[in-house]
Amino acid sequence: MSACSSATYKKWADNEVFGLLRKKASKVPNSGQSLLDITPPQPVKMEELRKSTGKADFLGDRAFVEENARVVDLAEALNFAVHRNRNYLLQKELVYQAALDLTLTRQQYTPIFTGGGSSTLNSSKVQSGVNNLVRSSTLATSADVGFSTLTRTGARLATNLTTDFLRFITGGRDAGTSQLGFALTQPLLSGAGYLAASETLTQGERTVLYAIRNFTQYRKTFAVEVATQYFRAIQARETARNAHLAYIAFNKTVERETAMAEANLRSKSSLGRLLQSQITFQRSWLNALRSYEQALDDLKIQLGLPVKERIVLDYKDMDELEILNPKGTLEEAVDTGLTGRMDLWNTRDRVEDASRRVLISKQATLPSVNSLINYNILDNPDRTDFSLISRNRSTSLGLDLDLNLNQKPERNSLRVAQIAEQRARRELELAEENVRRDVRAGWRDLEVARKQYELALRGLEISTSRLEIEEAFNAEGQGTAIDLVDAQRDMNTTRDLVISTRINHTLVRLQLWRDMGVLFIEKDGRWVDVLKEEKPKGQ
Repeated sequence: MSACSSATYKKWADNEVFGLLRKKASKVPNSGQSLLDITPPQPVKMEELRKSTGKADFLGDRAFVEENARVVDLAEALNFAVHRNRNYLLQKELVYQAALDLTLTRQQYTPIFTGGGSSTLNSSKVQSGVNNLVRSSTLATSADVGFSTLTRTGARLATNLTTDFLRFITGGRDAGTSQLGFALTQPLLSGAGYLAASETLTQGERTVLYAIRNFTQYRKTFAVEVATQYFRAIQARETARNAHLAYIAFNKTVERETAMAEANLRSKSSLGRLLQSQITFQRSWLNALRSYEQALDDLKIQLGLPVKERIVLDYKDMDELEILNPKGTLEEAVDTGLTGRMDLWNTRDRVEDASRRVLISKQATLPSVNSLINYNILDNPDRTDFSLISRNRSTSLGLDLDLNLNQKPERNSLRVAQIAEQRARRELELAEENVRRDVRAGWRDLEVARKQYELALRGLEISTSRLEIEEAFNAEGQGTAIDLVDAQRDMNTTRDLVISTRINHTLVRLQLWRDMGVLFIEKDGRWVDVLKEEKPKGQ
């Protein structure tokens, strides 16, 4: 009945957890203040974004998907994602829960107070003789308060005060007594010392630190995923636009060729080839439109936006993409990755955890010897007031001994701990090799992405020239339909390649930064390149 309200408990837990996370996060680079809020997001306010005013002809009868749509740039997309993405919010809640568990573990090493009592009323009626009715009632009450605490040396201290509370209400004398007792238990061999006694607390503290590091690394991965989906949606839109341009251009060619066929200047076979290709170009355009709309819907889910909301992506982010090469050498990049990866920090620390458990398991094989001390002070049962008499006391000292003659369980636990330590060292070695592999692969991929973009630009020049030549030949009746179809298809393909390779180079560069551990994330989700000191994207 005297418990606090739900809001009070929430505030109490949040203050303790966020204070704990604030201290822990200060030890993790780029963990930021994003951990300090797990409040569910408010309904999205799309009216704060500007509306799209243009009209995209390439969308055809699907133009309504961008009609009065809200313009979302990359910075706004990342901001939406870190506040509304469901999995991102889940990761933050998992960190909160890890810290919440630690608060309970910490409490085990502080005084824990208890209090309670009981009251029982017994009544009876007994008929004695003809008209004699005997009634008797007894009321028994008791109360106790106390506390216990576990120290980091393994000692446990408990204090308890019990009393017959009824005496202080009625002023009567009965057989009830009050008692103040102290009990101390201290392990001397197995379970003694800071290492074994504080293992639960030590691991709890480190688990929260691991959770913060994992979330910090997750933020980097998440930002790359959002940027990838954002630019892939732009790429899908460009693919649809290029497919429409190719379809419209080919329609003009078909119209011209149809007129020339009617004048018997073209064969029906050549015209038929063009008409079939016209259907193929139209089908490609329609499929590209579908892919674009699907990419937008997938992006909305990633950003935590309602799918029914109409959005259009800001092309200024696309225009600002640059082909940049990282500074330094591959060896320096690998060394940076081995130093800066948060998940690698955790793997190294888990080796320490495994080594510590081996030492604890060794200590557990020792006999259990616990020293016991009990001290009790009693009151005077002849008095009605509460008065503990120091002379009325009892003391006991002793040892609790277990020779641990059956050591097979402890033997097995020790062997398991030793094997776990071996496994942890292998996992660390594998994790370091994976980092080396990822950075080396990212370095190679970035170089290949740059060359692919250069080849795409060269291919666009060739395709443009080739299409102009084929169209000129066709107008003079010298070209063939199949050459014209191939030239138009290659032109459309190279247009798409220029866009895709330009985007791919940026995404590969972001992935390389992530693998090196240098992709620093701002509170709203934007990234900062600490190597080049570029401005945050989207500004």
